[in-house]
Amino acid sequence: MTVNKLTLSVLLSAGLLAHSTFTTAAAYDWNNTAPVKVPSAANNNGKTVYFDVSHGGVEGNADWVIDGAFSDFADALVQQGYTVKEYRGVDLNNDGRIRFYDDRTNGAQTNEAIITFDAIKDADVFVLAETNRPFTLAEQAALEQYVASGKGIFFVADHYDADRNLNTWDATEVFNGYNRSDLSKYNMGGAYGDWRNPKSAHAGWLVENFGIRFRFNGVDYKQGVSGVEPSTQTEGITQGVDPILMAAGATLAIVDPQKAKGLVYFSESDTPVKWRHAKDDGLYFGGKAEGPYVAIAKSGAGKAAFIGDSSPIEDATPKYRRQDNGNTKKTYPGWTDPGHASVLAVNIINWLASPESYQYFDGQNGHASGFATPTPMASQEMSDPNNGQPWGTPASGFNPWDTDTYKNNSFNAPYGDGQTNPDPDPDPNPTPGNAVSVSDALAAQQNTPLVVIGKVTAAVNGIYGLQLSDLNNPATHIFVKLESNQRADFNPQLNPAILNQNIIVTGKRNSYMGEPGIRYVTELQIAPSYMSVEQALATAQGESIELTGRVKSALNNIYALILEDINDPSFTINIKLESSQRAQFSPVLNPDVLNATLVIKGVRDSYMSQPGVRQVSSITLTSDDNSTNPDQGSDLSVSDVLAMSNGQPVVVSGTITAAINNKYALELTDSNNTGNKLYIKLESSQRDTYSPLLNPELIGKRLRVEGIKNDYMSHPGVRSVSKLTLLN
Repeated sequence: MTVNKLTLSVLLSAGLLAHSTFTTAAAYDWNNTAPVKVPSAANNNGKTVYFDVSHGGVEGNADWVIDGAFSDFADALVQQGYTVKEYRGVDLNNDGRIRFYDDRTNGAQTNEAIITFDAIKDADVFVLAETNRPFTLAEQAALEQYVASGKGIFFVADHYDADRNLNTWDATEVFNGYNRSDLSKYNMGGAYGDWRNPKSAHAGWLVENFGIRFRFNGVDYKQGVSGVEPSTQTEGITQGVDPILMAAGATLAIVDPQKAKGLVYFSESDTPVKWRHAKDDGLYFGGKAEGPYVAIAKSGAGKAAFIGDSSPIEDATPKYRRQDNGNTKKTYPGWTDPGHASVLAVNIINWLASPESYQYFDGQNGHASGFATPTPMASQEMSDPNNGQPWGTPASGFNPWDTDTYKNNSFNAPYGDGQTNPDPDPDPNPTPGNAVSVSDALAAQQNTPLVVIGKVTAAVNGIYGLQLSDLNNPATHIFVKLESNQRADFNPQLNPAILNQNIIVTGKRNSYMGEPGIRYVTELQIAPSYMSVEQALATAQGESIELTGRVKSALNNIYALILEDINDPSFTINIKLESSQRAQFSPVLNPDVLNATLVIKGVRDSYMSQPGVRQVSSITLTSDDNSTNPDQGSDLSVSDVLAMSNGQPVVVSGTITAAINNKYALELTDSNNTGNKLYIKLESSQRDTYSPLLNPELIGKRLRVEGIKNDYMSHPGVRSVSKLTLLN
């Protein structure tokens, strides 16, 4: 069979080709162009920021790339006028690829994922985010030369044991210049030298150059670290900065207060706790003695900055799959969390990018010196609770030092299909077909995954949440914490049109604002005006429901009928007919009703010992086998929707004219004005049927879409689509 590029793309998207199909392309022949983000000519400040991925930031769930989960950070810098680039290394053999090789054994000359001064000298700031692999002595020297030339480095670490690829290194160790272990294997020799724990706060690459070290602690304080030093003491960096979220992070210890000083500390009123997975006490001293959460350093001509957690900087848009198992990554929407570090991070970059001639924080000319951390290395930090072993067991077949073992669509993997973000909105689990009532959700145990259907009745905590009321008992409600990317559409303060709308929420049972709640929400949808048969089967007995389905057959002579799911006929439910309904809707008395589509209101119950609906209050015939074109009279046109504000529920009809973003969306064009188009984001359950990439025959078909007007891929669109109907 001849497989052209389009055929291959369709088959890959449909999941019809196994892993072996990726091997039809050459290994490492994908994803070889590093992204660059450029400001407008009018806004360009002439400065450049490099984000390093040569040594990590993409392992495990980390996705610290400028077009992934650091995209909000990168975009904010572009708005400030910076050119932002991803730094991958040096293409030593000029083959268009930058390959990582394990140079501990294969020799430094083969590894291209390296840092050299010549490669980074044009950047004003170099961001090292959760570096997960140690530097060679030459790379440390290159970073020293970079700072000596007047440039700045931003070190973003995380808690100890954030060894995301299980190679026994985390960023606190790599940045410090030594592993927590003192085993002989960490006296690496060769290009690396001795990386054993020196058991002294005064030894190690970071402290020797910047007067500071990362602690090996693991601390949680999601309420926000509130000891923000006044801007007069921090070179102006903390101006406008509020308490900063710490979702399992590390602090630092200042050893030389003329080189380094803290920006954010635990205040006396803060009550941080040990991260629940910490291997030792996690929290050593508390308060200011724990050391700064955020700090800066001035050593000679250049500068450095440090933060002990990626959470307040990252966003919830990961690009790559996990290297070890190929699963979709999940990152935290910290950039827009109430405890965000967005102001702080931009202020830090602005400071790092501005060369200044003073050499140290010596208390002269307004450059206040720092506060030496009383015990800069706790006794617990002098030993390794992991004894030189990874904290967990790597996935079968995965070797963090061998990129040939990386799963498809992960960073540095040999194969990918070009769709590096394989699902921008990970499929919810469980599916909406298992939706429960608010009352049922309230009865569920903490941390139970749920899909809940209810009515939006109020905003909660300003723009950050909503109140979801039970459809059958409005006095019963639960609070829902909204993620940052959900607030514009689903918070009643930001979008009053959502009030009194029925929605489906996918998340975990938890508490919010001291009340029963749902957190970690992965999907929100406007509920269809009526349920499918599959959804109706998942409701509780006694619940009032409205459902739609196709008449399959009569049941119990004239007294009932069997209704099947329109999309999956294997799902059926028994409908007990009231006496006034039998003449029209019993297939025995009216055979023409067979295969007709009905909308039925009633009470979920059992009938004839099977799942059923009783107390049917209304039955509406919406179409039959001779009527395949539902009424379009009340539908909006694409042009109508383009004129509307974002956040409004819409029912729009138009013509399908293209696939958008691979299989994840489609283009809907106004039938009377072909220049007007909407992008329709398809939910995971809709793609197999409605993606034009998977179903080219859809091009030219008319489609009705029910969802919320909102932009998709920076284009006017419809998201949170609850229903799609082909009209021809």
